[in-house]
Formats: sequence, structure tokens, C-alpha cells
Amino acid sequence: PALMECHSLTKKYGSRLALNNVNLSIERGRIVGLLGPNASGKTTLIKLINGLIQPSQGEILINGQEPGIESKLNISYLPDACFLPEWMKVRELFNYYSDFYSNFNLRKAYDMLERLNLNDSMKLKSMSKGTKEKIQLILTMSREADLYCLDEPIGGVDPASRDYILDTIDRKSTRLNSSHSRISYAVMC
Repeated sequence: PALMECHSLTKKYGSRLALNNVNLSIERGRIVGLLGPNASGKTTLIKLINGLIQPSQGEILINGQEPGIESKLNISYLPDACFLPEWMKVRELFNYYSDFYSNFNLRKAYDMLERLNLNDSMKLKSMSKGTKEKIQLILTMSREADLYCLDEPIGGVDPASRDYILDTIDRKSTRLNSSHSRISYAVMC
């Protein structure tokens, strides 16, 4: 079976239609980029995949099951906004993720941190927006998940780090990547 399937998936916010009758299947080992202008439904689809919102009609399946507690073990999600507490240090975040997610690979997280020339004693409140996004990406990609849902994964990252980050994304087996259409290098299929 497909890793992720949508069948006649529709999502409305009041009278506004965000997704209309979407049918989509993603096989394991694929990289899929969602491209489109703002308000075209990319983030809505990612939130549906993660079970953060419910469809108005249709269904979405992850490994043959509706999004829920079981699917959350198989999905690593990077939202488009910072979600980390400003007062924490990187090592504290790594330990928190290691305690919270059984599939968090601490060694991989430290390897990525080193490759990006960052250290684990940095506090989030002292970081630039781009550095915070790198830390969030490290946390997300250090999980051994089946599906990686990345919403704007390189939006505020400096050009020097983009190649490394895109290579990191490319090395994962399957992920769902959302980015505005103006970012042409996010087109991956």
C-alpha cells in the first residue's frame, strides 16, 4: 500500500474552500514538492496529514490508517512557524526530543549540528531566525520516521546552508515538502 493516500479530500474553512476533492497517492521512497501560491492549500494538506485538522469530506490515510496517535509515530512534522521555547539551549532541545520521541536519533542530530557549524550550548533566544529554522530542521530530520512533512523548510535559511539542508532532505527516504512556488529549487519529484 501507499505510504500516504488522499481520497476525495476536501477542506472548508467556513465558506472558503481550501482543498477541493484532492486525490493523491505517495509511495515510499518518493520526494514530493507541493508548489503553489499563498492560500492554495499546501499547509492545509500538511495539517490534515498530521491530524491537526479534520477533513470536511473525503479521507486521508497514512500507512492505511487515518491520522491519529499511531500515525504520529511515523510522521516527523516541521511547521512553517517557530515552535520551540526561546529559553532552551540546543542540548536541552535534543534531550527533550530524545525523551519524547522513541525514534529520535541523537547521534544524527549532533552530526547535523556539527555540519552546520552550530553548538549545543546556544540558547534559542540568542539565535537569528535562520539559525532557529536550522535547529527545527535538525530536530525534525533526526527522527527515524516514515514520512517527513516540511512546511517552508528553507524559507529563512542563508544560501550557504541551503545546499546542505536540501541534501539532508534528499537523503531521507520519503518526505512531503511544501514551499511557495517562488522557490524553484524546492521542486523535487
